[in-house]
Amino acid sequence: MPDSNRQWRVADYPGPDQPISKAHFAWVSEEVPEPAEGEFLVQTAYLTPIPAQRGYLDNKQSMFLGESLPLGAVMRGRGIGKIIESKHPDYSPGEIFVGSLGWQDFSIQRPLGNDFIFSTRKITKPHAPLSLHMGILGQAGGTGYFGLLEGGQIKAGDNVLISAAAGGVGSVAGQIARIKGAQKVIGITSTDKKCAWLCNELGYTAAINYKTENLDKKLAEYFPEGIDLFLDSVGGNILNTALKYLAMHARVAIGGYISTQYSSASSIGPGNYYNLLFKRARMQGFVYFDYWDRYDEAEQVLSKWYDEGQLINTEYLIEGLENMPTALAGLFTGRNRGITVCKVN
Repeated sequence: MPDSNRQWRVADYPGPDQPISKAHFAWVSEEVPEPAEGEFLVQTAYLTPIPAQRGYLDNKQSMFLGESLPLGAVMRGRGIGKIIESKHPDYSPGEIFVGSLGWQDFSIQRPLGNDFIFSTRKITKPHAPLSLHMGILGQAGGTGYFGLLEGGQIKAGDNVLISAAAGGVGSVAGQIARIKGAQKVIGITSTDKKCAWLCNELGYTAAINYKTENLDKKLAEYFPEGIDLFLDSVGGNILNTALKYLAMHARVAIGGYISTQYSSASSIGPGNYYNLLFKRARMQGFVYFDYWDRYDEAEQVLSKWYDEGQLINTEYLIEGLENMPTALAGLFTGRNRGITVCKVN
């Protein structure tokens, strides 16, 4: 086992509208920690950057993401790894563990159960590669699964719209909608290359490049009978425009608002909200960890679909802990495609 523990620590807070970069972190190394009674040592195998991690660097953060991180703290992030040493009776060396491991090689852990974003669990039947448990069998897959089934109450024959369709959640959710019998699945993304990927490989009916195409006209074209289910992770103008085209008794499931979340501009809206009344529609927020006690259900179903070839792995693999800041930054620039996973060890 290595005798040093590489870490990324918080060095500075980005201001509103400021891109996240490596300059906001400090690369350090310290001794590998020793577990005390009731603890165990985990060696990180994979980490996943998600947009919410940008919120940990907001010194005014007070939302459901958990408290912001003080300067000098190890950067927070969920990961999967192997237990190397244990002084806990229920956790043994060699077992696979998922939790908030942080941006580091090794971490001291305790079981936290359903403690919201710090929820932990052992993986009793690991798939190969382990990165699947960070992607289509993990938070991205679970968010798509519960977002559609619970947040959106998907039904066979629905006409479905998904924003950030080529991102981690969207790349899984579109496939789940197809599997659940949606009549059409339309994705919104940022490049023609991503549009082609969604349609040719993931089974989307069609995709819209919101940067080069008129979103209003495209939604009118693709949804002449209205949108039955909209899974949105973007907010802002995309949400406002989509609300204009809701079908009767539509469901809008809100999983994020990345377009305005870290903006200094005041957010007024949503626009076209009157359609929630006229169409007797429902708009509801959802958070994956609200369904943590049903993780086994989602994992079993998603694993079955994957093993049957119905669900395609959309992993975008980045090698090296040293590249975690770049991996996180890529979520906000549109460079990444699918579920971004960083291989650490």
